Amino acid sequence: MEITIHQALLDPGLEKVNVGVDGGKIAIITREALPEGDTAIQADGQLLVPPFFEPHFHLDNPLLWGEVNSSGTLREAIQIYARIKKDRDPGDLVRCASIAVRESLAHGVLWFRTHVDIDPSVGLRLLQAVVEVKRKFAGVMDIQVIAFPQLGMARSPETVELMYAAMENGADLVGGIPHHERDMQDAARQVEIIFDIAKKYHAGIDMHVDEDDDPNWQSLELLADKTLQEGYQGRVNASHCCSIAAWDAATFNRIIPKVAAAGVSITTNPLTNLVGQGRGDQPPARRGVPPLDRLVRAGVNVAVAHDDLKNMFYPFGNMNPLYAANVAAHAGYLTTPDLIRQAFEMPGYHAAQVFGIQHYGLQPGYPANLLLLPVQSDLDALRLCPAPTLVMRQGRILARTQVQRTFDDCVPL
Repeated sequence: MEITIHQALLDPGLEKVNVGVDGGKIAIITREALPEGDTAIQADGQLLVPPFFEPHFHLDNPLLWGEVNSSGTLREAIQIYARIKKDRDPGDLVRCASIAVRESLAHGVLWFRTHVDIDPSVGLRLLQAVVEVKRKFAGVMDIQVIAFPQLGMARSPETVELMYAAMENGADLVGGIPHHERDMQDAARQVEIIFDIAKKYHAGIDMHVDEDDDPNWQSLELLADKTLQEGYQGRVNASHCCSIAAWDAATFNRIIPKVAAAGVSITTNPLTNLVGQGRGDQPPARRGVPPLDRLVRAGVNVAVAHDDLKNMFYPFGNMNPLYAANVAAHAGYLTTPDLIRQAFEMPGYHAAQVFGIQHYGLQPGYPANLLLLPVQSDLDALRLCPAPTLVMRQGRILARTQVQRTFDDCVPL
C-alpha cells in the first residue's frame, strides 16, 4: 500500500480500523492488522471522517475589514461593498481569496462554492478574478463559482445580459436574490429568469433566499414551486432563508413540505445572520436563523456555511466548518443525540447532497478523501471544533495540523 492509517475510529460506528490507500483510492478498511505502507500514519484513536464542504461563501470580499458597518445591518454592508467593489484591485482579491481557501483547506474543506457579484457597476471583473482563484487551486480544492446578481434582475435588463455573459465566462451555477426585488411579483419574475438561464446552460441553481426579517417575504415558496414545475429536483439550493424564523406555523406548514418535495436544500448561515438580522427590532428581536430542528424533521436537507470572513458583512470567522455547525446547533436547537448527528453532518453528508457529489464517504473503492479529527465522537467534534490533524485528497496528503498541550507540574490531575 502507498499509505496506511492505523487504529482510527471509523465514523459513525466508532469501530477501530486500519485503512489502506493505493492509487488515490481507499483500497481496504479492516479491523484486522494491516502491514504498514510506504507511508504509515498512526491515528491513535482519532476520528476518521470524509472531508467537509463550504457551500456558501463570497470569495470576492473576504478580509476587507476596514470601513466600519456602524449599524451592523446587511443593508449597510451592501452599500459599503457597492462603493468598494467598483475599484477592487484584482490582485488583492486573488490574494485575500487565496487566504480564505487555504484556511478552509486546513480545516478539512475540499469542496467550495462562492458567490460573485454580477451587476452593471462591476460587470465581470470580480468574476474574472475569482475564476483565476478557481484555476489556481485546481487539483487541491474544487471551487464552484455562482453568478450572483446582488442588486436584482427583474428591472435590470443589463444585469440579465451580464448573468448570461457570466455563464459564458467561468460561472458554474446561477445565483439569485429575489427578496431584493421590489415586491413578490418582481421576485417571481427573477425566479423565472434564473431558471431560463440555468436551463440554457444545464446548470444548477444556488440562491440567496429571503435573507430578511419580514415574514411576508416567501420567495422560498416561489422557488419550490418552480423547481417542481421544471423538474429541477435535487439541483437547487436556497441559502439564508431568514424569514422562516418569523413565519407563523400555518405559513411554515404550507411551504416547507413543498421545499422537501422539491428536493430544495437549505443552507443556513448562522454566523452572519445572527449578527446581521433583527438589528432594528425592539425586544423580542428576530435573529435570522430558521428553526433547523423543524426543517430537519420535515425532511429538508440542511447544510451549513461560513458565508463571510472579516469584512463589512461579518467581522469574525475562521473558515472552520465545525465552528459554523456548532453555532447552527446552538441557534437551531440541535441538542439531542439524533440532532447533534444532523448538525455534524451539515458540512459533510448534507453538503455533499447540495453539491451532488457521487462516491462521498468512506468505502473501499471510493476516492481516498478523508480527515483525521483528534476527537472520539461527533459530539466532541462539534464541542471542540478541532482542526483535522490530516487532510487527504485522492490519496495525497494536503495539510497536517499538530497541537500539543502541556501543563506545569503544579497543575493537579
